[in-house]
Amino acid sequence: MSALGELVEALRQVEERLDQVRGQLVQSRKSLAEAQSALAGLDPEHPETVVPPGLRRADDQIERTQGLVDHAVDTLRGFVTQL
Repeated sequence: MSALGELVEALRQVEERLDQVRGQLVQSRKSLAEAQSALAGLDPEHPETVVPPGLRRADDQIERTQGLVDHAVDTLRGFVTQL
C-alpha cells in the first residue's frame, strides 16, 4: 500500500471514531434530558429548585462539542476528497 493509501486509511479510521463520538454525544444529551425530566418531576410546581443549573450548561457544552465534531468530520472529508 502506498503512503497516500495508508494516509487515507488512517483518516477513514479517524472518521469512524468521530462517528462513534457523535453517537455517544447524542446518547449523552438524551440521558441528560431524561435526568432533567426526572428531577423536574420531583417538584413539578418548582422544577428550578431541583434541576441543577449545571445540567443545562452540560447540555449546552455537549451541543457545542457536537458542532465541533461535525466541523472536524466535514473538514476531514474535504481533505480526503482533495487527496
